[in-house]
Amino acid sequence: MIFIELAVLFVSVAFLAKSSELVVNHASKLSSFFGISSMAIGFILVAISTSLPELSVSVLSSTSGNGAIAAGNVFGSNIANILLVLGLGGFLYGFSIRRSELKDVTLVLVATTVISAYVIYAASVSGHALSFTEGILLLITFGIYAYYMLGRRPLPIEQEPVGKAEAMRSFLFFFAAILIVLVSAGFVVESAVKIAQEMGLAESFIGATLVAVGTSLPELSIDVQAIRKKQYGLALGDAIGSNMVNLTLVLGAAASINPISVQLPIFIIALLFAIVANVVLFYVAAVDRKLTRRGGLAFLALYGFYLLLIFLSQAKSVAGI
Repeated sequence: MIFIELAVLFVSVAFLAKSSELVVNHASKLSSFFGISSMAIGFILVAISTSLPELSVSVLSSTSGNGAIAAGNVFGSNIANILLVLGLGGFLYGFSIRRSELKDVTLVLVATTVISAYVIYAASVSGHALSFTEGILLLITFGIYAYYMLGRRPLPIEQEPVGKAEAMRSFLFFFAAILIVLVSAGFVVESAVKIAQEMGLAESFIGATLVAVGTSLPELSIDVQAIRKKQYGLALGDAIGSNMVNLTLVLGAAASINPISVQLPIFIIALLFAIVANVVLFYVAAVDRKLTRRGGLAFLALYGFYLLLIFLSQAKSVAGI
């Protein structure tokens, strides 16, 4: 049985890698055709597409009255998007942030940090619940920022023009590749969980590692490919844009359906790490303007520390300590 799951795992990873490469290639062509920055394409098309699993899970869990799942899904994914996704991209290849992208990156990071702090404040002041009104405000915030990103124009660079026919083909191939990314990522997570269960690993450990990483697997595969191809704006737009999508569109949709009640002591680690991750990347973007391999390793180490704290917290909760 475990050999079958291993075969499924390897085949799914192969499909994931190839489809992610197609996403990057065709997203770049769409950026050229529409005359908008790769950051905007990363935020609008790629980030929203790769956040569809989080959106569906959050809406369904909120509809069934399990809003806490939506909140945990959002913050866990956001931490992985910065520390794991960008950390791995930096460790493998290293990447720089151009001046033209610095304004967008800075704005998104400040916005995500403020929204994270707002969620903590709202949860503690209103009795650990995000109401319909707050959900609508988050959705409006998403709309405003999406409109701003669409207005950002790329710097004039030498790039082959893209005709309407080629753009249409790229549009179709882009969404087909996104669909393959999402499906293959699901198979990767499912087979990895089954392998872990066959090996007798604890469910809490599986949830804190394999499933947590699995929610960000589409962003991880696409952004590493983007960094490898030196499409840094696209990678940043997707990774950081996914955080904005999660905190505004995903969390806002869930809260507008049903008030989200959370137990703050359980989520405090994820909430604090979400802010820490944003602040650390803000420093890298504003001061260093590049993420070296050493910096990427530091991001990965910080993510490992976060997983350790989550695992210990879950272990204490199970043991009733």
